[in-house]
Amino acid sequence: MVEATDMVAWTALSYAITIAVLVLFAIYALVYSTVFVPKNATSVEALATLKGFIAIRNTQGMWRIAWSMFAGSLGAWTITAPADFASFAGWLGGLMYGLACGIPLVFIAFYGQMIKDKYPHACSVGDFIDQRFGPSARLLVVLVCLFNMCIFMLAELTTIGSLFADFVGSVNYPIIAVVAVLTTGYCAYGGILVSIVTDQVQSILAILLLSIAVIYVAVTFKEELEPGFGAAAPQLNPNESSYASIFTLPISLLCSSFFNEGMWQRVWAAESPKALYGGSMIAAVLVSSAVVLYALSGFFVTWAGLTDENTNPNLLLFQVFKSSGESSSATVSSWIQLLVLVLAAVMNQSAVDSLISGITGTLSTYFLPGRPIKYARILTAFIMIPIVIAALGNARVLAIFLTTNMLATCTFVPVVIAGFFDDAKWRAVFSETPYVLSVFTAVIVVTAYGIGNKWDPEDPAGSIRYGASYSWYENLYEWDYFLCALLTSTFSFLIYALITHAANVLGLNLVGLSGLLGCASCAERFGGPRFVDSDSSSGDTDSTDLSLQKPSKDGPASGPMENVASGMFAWPEQQLGMVPVYEMQPMAVPVFYGTAPQQVYFPAPQPVSAQYVYPAY
Repeated sequence: MVEATDMVAWTALSYAITIAVLVLFAIYALVYSTVFVPKNATSVEALATLKGFIAIRNTQGMWRIAWSMFAGSLGAWTITAPADFASFAGWLGGLMYGLACGIPLVFIAFYGQMIKDKYPHACSVGDFIDQRFGPSARLLVVLVCLFNMCIFMLAELTTIGSLFADFVGSVNYPIIAVVAVLTTGYCAYGGILVSIVTDQVQSILAILLLSIAVIYVAVTFKEELEPGFGAAAPQLNPNESSYASIFTLPISLLCSSFFNEGMWQRVWAAESPKALYGGSMIAAVLVSSAVVLYALSGFFVTWAGLTDENTNPNLLLFQVFKSSGESSSATVSSWIQLLVLVLAAVMNQSAVDSLISGITGTLSTYFLPGRPIKYARILTAFIMIPIVIAALGNARVLAIFLTTNMLATCTFVPVVIAGFFDDAKWRAVFSETPYVLSVFTAVIVVTAYGIGNKWDPEDPAGSIRYGASYSWYENLYEWDYFLCALLTSTFSFLIYALITHAANVLGLNLVGLSGLLGCASCAERFGGPRFVDSDSSSGDTDSTDLSLQKPSKDGPASGPMENVASGMFAWPEQQLGMVPVYEMQPMAVPVFYGTAPQQVYFPAPQPVSAQYVYPAY
């Protein structure tokens, strides 16, 4: 047992060293932004414009992409969730957790490069969805991305707070506040560039500390391990949870990573396909290896009998440092435990800064296009407040992740299908309305599935509450719930697309969601990659060559093109050979609001680079 005086000393030392390390990284980020960035013409845009603040396009090499993807994928959650999962899903579950964390990085790299080539003006996932589907779909995906990243942020802050509350023996809010303030400060100043730069140093330190911890455990772990896993055999041998993880973990983590804008910012930042592909593969190997090592800690402490019903599931990794004669929950009492605590804090900071950049990028491209960069910086500071408050609840991290993983699974497959099938003939089939309806259908069916499984005729109201909660928060990655979400979203999307195609063939005048919801004004207000002139007096200007004119159904209009009612978008010449709109007189082209062709006028008083307009359905 640790004496009270020793406990106080270890608590003070834990805070002092951890905060000192976090402050040093924040200072490094600010020094880099103020001293080194102004000397690099390529990097100056990152601090001067909104587009550079959220997407430093085509500037980062392979190793920076690798380190940044590694840091953005791993956070303090890896100290808790993999060990927790391996404690009841065994060695197979731990192995699948590692593989499932690496696979999304490679997928996003290859799929992301394809999207980057097809939609070269996109600066966020929302931009891609806007150009592929339309404003209603964009709003849906923006909300999913924001919810996904906020949940990841909540899990990160919950984890670091839990470590200090339960492992250090303090309270959770001081360290949560320190991480939030420091990370928000340097991200608000330096944006995505500073996030990527700090990721590099944080990743190297994290790997060094993890290596030391692994060597220490390999040398000092002397607990007796019974053959065949002893009393823990039901949890550690392949079981229902571990077999389910073969399907649920790769699917859930792939889907949730896809809707993490922080990962996509690395796609936009890569200087070449080679840098992106190579960086993602390096990061995938490092991430998978690290997660498997963390999972093994939960596996071995369960095998050695170092846990009981009173053990905090968020602290299973730290049980590997205690002996069987000690209390059921480990507390910091040695230099190696303090080292792992610092490791958790470093990974926490690196993951949080990537999430802050992703959330800021999503909100900025949707709500602040064309606005001065100062608004994005203010927004960066404010987004942390509700997440910090929620993190004080100290919920189980694995359950927190389940909610967003389920939602992302309901949303993912139709986007992937639409990304591959996006030429003229398929756009009329795999369109906006089928996509949005398929997501809502999947959410409803998954909820109903949970209610049906938990139905008690004697308590209908309780069955509805428990069944819905079990579907989204309590099932701990049961395979049938994820299969239900995946199949429902896929087949409903195909069915709705078939109905849309049949209506087009029959000449039926169906109104699409954007038209039904009156998204003409929505598109003008929020749609599209509108990095156009902003406050020139402040020097905060930004533009692209999307300098077309905004169309209308009533005739020519003037002003920069924002985005059109049912989704009219300007694309590079090599993408679609439709109607050229540069160097031409006002003319009408057919646009589909739902399935009915309308006439929309495009004036072009100034030349633009070869652009073509394609109607969204």
